[in-house]
Amino acid sequence: MSVYNTEISNSFIGQQVRKRRLLLGWSASTLGKKSGLSQQQISRYERGTQNFTIYRLCIFANILECDLNYFLGHETDLGYPL
Repeated sequence: MSVYNTEISNSFIGQQVRKRRLLLGWSASTLGKKSGLSQQQISRYERGTQNFTIYRLCIFANILECDLNYFLGHETDLGYPL
């Protein structure tokens, strides 16, 4: 059974989104186009000024090709997302 940190903030999740986006070599504009959001909206998510919903996290996980656990700070022993 997984134990989740209940203190994870929008800012932390946003940093994870940005980290994954940059790992893929994408601009915020590219992620915006793939997710149907503006570059400005992506920026708000990444800065943590926009609240994340489970729905939006699922969309980002699918587009960024990572597991939801990645956004919560859980990574495999190999150092890449589950």
